[in-house]
Amino acid sequence: MCETHKMSIEAFEGKALHCLFAGLAEQKVRYAVLRNYEQLPNRVGSRDIDILVHPKDRAAARKVALKLAFDLDLMVSDLYEDDMFTSVWFFRRMKDGLPFTLSVDLFPGRRVYGIELYDVETALKDLRYHRGIPVVREPFVLLDKWLYHLVVGKPTPTKYDGLFAEIAERHFAELLTHVETFIGPEEAQKALETVQGGRSSTLRPLRVWARLNMLRAHLALRNLAGPIAFLGYRLRDLVKKRGLFLSISGPDGAGKTTVIDAVTAQLEAIFGAGAITYAHFRPSVLPRLAEVAKKARAVENVDDNYANPHRAKPSGPAGSIARLAYYWFDYLVGYLRSVRPVLMRREIVLFDRYYYDMVADSFRSRISLPMSVLRAVGGFLPLPAYAFFIKVAPEEIHRRKQELTINRILELNARYKDLVNRGWLIEVDNNNAAEIAAAAIVDHIVADRHARAMRQLQ
Repeated sequence: MCETHKMSIEAFEGKALHCLFAGLAEQKVRYAVLRNYEQLPNRVGSRDIDILVHPKDRAAARKVALKLAFDLDLMVSDLYEDDMFTSVWFFRRMKDGLPFTLSVDLFPGRRVYGIELYDVETALKDLRYHRGIPVVREPFVLLDKWLYHLVVGKPTPTKYDGLFAEIAERHFAELLTHVETFIGPEEAQKALETVQGGRSSTLRPLRVWARLNMLRAHLALRNLAGPIAFLGYRLRDLVKKRGLFLSISGPDGAGKTTVIDAVTAQLEAIFGAGAITYAHFRPSVLPRLAEVAKKARAVENVDDNYANPHRAKPSGPAGSIARLAYYWFDYLVGYLRSVRPVLMRREIVLFDRYYYDMVADSFRSRISLPMSVLRAVGGFLPLPAYAFFIKVAPEEIHRRKQELTINRILELNARYKDLVNRGWLIEVDNNNAAEIAAAAIVDHIVADRHARAMRQLQ
């Protein structure tokens, strides 16, 4: 077992990597690192580790990941599996409060639409070794990344131009033999000469019809088990969304913006920069009602005084119902158009306020309907998997937001608390540093996802 004690993130990363590779060796897993191995086994050196694993050893490799989590007291913040790879994201809150993260991708071959792009048995022969870590031979470093992008119709990142040029120079004949089975001798020669010249990123992706014909021809040499498995996983993903949908609610002056900034920073450290889509209050597929009224010439001017959201009086029963229906439709359509596609990409959608705020603080939307009605309507909406209520002492909120009276703040907190008691929201104290509240939010999300991942891994 790998023992740990208080250490820096860098030292702990090295410990985790040593334990990972020791576990793979102990389980006799046939594997090799695909790329970005230069700093191994002490540092990752990139966002994640891509490891080619023999298909028959995939289950053993998963056991290694499970054991690593137990031995180092790691949480599994994300676990994703399909026909192409198993992705395990590890997380641990260090003693200093900073997050440690490690992402390991286990590839039982490189597949596109269930079709193998190269033979795994061949790729795992005649391996190189870097500080005792097995690494695939150079031709497969190029084939794994470049051929994949070629087949899916995406340009290769420019950062690989120099490396791929060197590899193509040293292994041109071997690469040509492999690539021509996909795109023919003439096109393979031209493409590899471009790669050899350091311009792999300039190669235009194949058109859809060319890719389909290429895969169809290649499929004739394979059985249908791979494509069938691919279709099965794609159908699963249409139903089971893999992304992270969360919202953070609370009265004005609760410090939501500062907490959200801290949460965003921590989630990016775990899931990667650029993985978060931020939105405010509602998807806003539909414009503001005031703008609609202005276009219809029902009003002359639009009130843009956002500093005082409670400035206008609530509408009457009929107007409130109309407003609720309008916003409900925006939430529903906005989810389908703006939120769900992000979740399908295994990314994160974070809302600063959501429908919960319309229930607890309906006056800001000029709706004067009972909470029971608003809750009932909300039951027909796709809601975030994780929804948090930022609670702050009324006196502190009043100090920050003097537009709200103490009594109004007490009333708002009580209405949010009602949603907490009903299981709609998760209460988070923000009377201390915002980083503490942010850590509580992130740790809650990770703990829940860890429990699910452990059931899947075990």
